[in-house]
Amino acid sequence: MNCRHCGSEKTRKNGSNLGIQRYKCKVCGKTFSEKPPKFDEKTRHQALLMYLNNVGIRKTALFLGASRTTILNWIKQKHAMLQSLAEDFQPDVSESADIIELDEIYTFVKKNSCGQLFGLLSLGGKTVLLRLK
Repeated sequence: MNCRHCGSEKTRKNGSNLGIQRYKCKVCGKTFSEKPPKFDEKTRHQALLMYLNNVGIRKTALFLGASRTTILNWIKQKHAMLQSLAEDFQPDVSESADIIELDEIYTFVKKNSCGQLFGLLSLGGKTVLLRLK
């Protein structure tokens, strides 16, 4: 049995809970069970899309069959991941910058989009996730 958290094969049995075998990783020290996760990545992605499309947390939880706390934890995890990516992001800065107007961006997105688009806007030291359509 491989650890779910770090992928190590160095695990040992660590009791049971409701008849399901528990394991403990010798490398990272975290515990896990044989039971697969209740929600797959597709469901998590759907929850995040619903959140970005202004569907409330309660409605999202109701539609997906998850608790509000679970939905909020998924959002916080993705936010932390985006923050770490934004901190490591180093844009290519050239000597001659092009200046474009907001209506040009709107026209470009309207013509070339085939679905929902998201982008990062980075100004100075602040980065914001934008929904472009």
